[in-house]
Amino acid sequence: MSLIADRYRLAETIGSGGMSNVYAAEDTLLGRTVAIKMLKLDMARDQGFRERFRREAQNSARLNHPNIVSVFDTGETLVSDVSVPFIVMELIQGRTVRDIVRNDGPLHYQDAARLLEPVCHALQASHDAGIIHRDIKPANIMVTPTGAVKVMDFGIARALDDSTSAMTQTSAVIGTAQYLSPEQARGKNADARSDVYALGCVLYEVLTGRVPFEGETPFAVAYQHVQEDAEAPSSRMNTSDLSPTEAVNIDAVTLTAMAKHPADRYQSAAELGEDLARLGRGAVTQAARSHVHPTTHSTSHPATMTAPAVASGSAATAATMAAGPAAAAPAPYPESNPAPRSSGGKRRKVEEDNRVVKILAAVLAGVVLLAGGLFAWDFFTNPSTSPDKQAQPQQASVTVPDVARKPANDAERQLEALGLTVEREDAPSPDIAAGQAISTNPSAGSSMPKGATIRLVVSTGKELTDVPDLTGLSPQDAGKALEEAGLRLSSRVEEEHSDSIPAGSITGQNPPKGSRIAKGTEVSVTVSSGPQTARIPSLDNMSWQEAQATLSSLGFRPSPEYVDSTEEKDRVLAVGGAGDQAPVGSEIIVRVSNGMLMTMPDISRSTPEQAVSKLRQAGWKGDQSSLRAGDAVATPSLIDNGLIGGSQPAAGQTIRKDATITYNPWVFDLGALAPKPGR
Repeated sequence: MSLIADRYRLAETIGSGGMSNVYAAEDTLLGRTVAIKMLKLDMARDQGFRERFRREAQNSARLNHPNIVSVFDTGETLVSDVSVPFIVMELIQGRTVRDIVRNDGPLHYQDAARLLEPVCHALQASHDAGIIHRDIKPANIMVTPTGAVKVMDFGIARALDDSTSAMTQTSAVIGTAQYLSPEQARGKNADARSDVYALGCVLYEVLTGRVPFEGETPFAVAYQHVQEDAEAPSSRMNTSDLSPTEAVNIDAVTLTAMAKHPADRYQSAAELGEDLARLGRGAVTQAARSHVHPTTHSTSHPATMTAPAVASGSAATAATMAAGPAAAAPAPYPESNPAPRSSGGKRRKVEEDNRVVKILAAVLAGVVLLAGGLFAWDFFTNPSTSPDKQAQPQQASVTVPDVARKPANDAERQLEALGLTVEREDAPSPDIAAGQAISTNPSAGSSMPKGATIRLVVSTGKELTDVPDLTGLSPQDAGKALEEAGLRLSSRVEEEHSDSIPAGSITGQNPPKGSRIAKGTEVSVTVSSGPQTARIPSLDNMSWQEAQATLSSLGFRPSPEYVDSTEEKDRVLAVGGAGDQAPVGSEIIVRVSNGMLMTMPDISRSTPEQAVSKLRQAGWKGDQSSLRAGDAVATPSLIDNGLIGGSQPAAGQTIRKDATITYNPWVFDLGALAPKPGR
């Protein structure tokens, strides 16, 4: 299983989760290191887990943001006769926020705000795409060595447009208990504000080093998320390092994000991000401006800080935080005179609330008994009035309000407050954001009896479509294919070299093929620029070793071709295609001298022994038998007798160093002096 999809070579395991393993791998096609998440084999045998993993791949592939781990490819591979799905992602080096807090301790509040602000940007992009993360926690936030923040693991993310699927029709609580929103703990529908709550819990932990709620079991923790108020984070911090204004700022932002009801929280990740930006630079946050309501301070009656919703028009349900004794009279905003805090104040408030509840219960019981007695007295003292003679009360009716474009949870709560039973129905909408109400049936303005059922139509965002496979197509053909699918081709086209895909054809796309995304979304592509090329250099006067090193450094495969030459051995004679552009990886033929040619010296008037010496000096490598005596040549000179008169090859010719040489010796002959007949 070292090579999957004929492309990815698996290396070491770098992570393991409940249902998948993560490997470092090499993309052999593009020559880059990636991370591959593969469903565990025992999980892959279960259709439900395979579907959940496939959904993770689709959700992740729909997201393209610098603070979200990028997905390059998806697919399946056969392992032990089981089809195992996998996701190819960018490989991130760094530490998780969980590791940072565990190893380094709580962060300064400004550092914490700057750290989590990019997470808000990532979540807003996710929510805009119709996806709720549902599992925001410190272990899913990575910080690279350069300080970049990446949100990862959309493993249990549920697309807003998938709420009608069988997998989401369950009350099972999904997510890590320490960061679970109250609505998720109740098994209710989660929306974007559920992620805001989870990030508020993460902020709490980064500031204090502790989670807001602790318990022996996940259910005990989930119960506290629903029923208990978290202690103010500033009460768990080193208050000697905080000014009262800073403490109020910290508490306001954190507790607003962690408000029990979604309507009382920041209404988007972007809103939380804006306040984190203010907190990071030490400015007054919007939460602090809106939420601090000073009361009359005394040592026996603690002040409270209430946290209504930031968004205008939201319900102002108070998430109270007990504060300690005041130092002075109340002020419009606590920069000049902040509301102090005390853990004892919170206990006293709970005790007072319990006494109030008991008193109200007793009063209510008395009212019920009194009403019952009056009814009985009236019934028996007026015998002429019997039940069958009394007029039947007219059933109360309500007018259906206009809830269009409101968050679905808010719309549902508004309708239920009128005594109506709400049934949700999901539908795509081209202009209403996912998770917001589109309409009701009966429509707004209609009259309905209390207790009747009303259908609330909730937007799943734009209509979804499958991303076609664009690999191998030209950008023009890809544009047509995307248009048919209701998508658009991005004007931003990247290029990369490819040895297997011709220049001008598409090598990759984002989102990947098979992803389901909103119609009208842009799809970006990467186009092949053909194989990578380099100029073949001229290697004149180089040795073969030097030429080999030069060509290899350019990505070529040098191959020598030895030829006869008078140049010294291993001297480069010529390079095939020198000056031309050639694909990197090409074989380049280099003509190299074998040093086997020499110039025939003049050996005339030499003895055979002298001739051998002259030949050796010229580079001749033949043995004694390769120097042969040919036909004698008559000479009238007695002095030349026995010397060499000529040779084949003749002097000046180019010969091989191992060539056979024939010489013609002179022989003295007086007859050579006699004139020839006819002369």
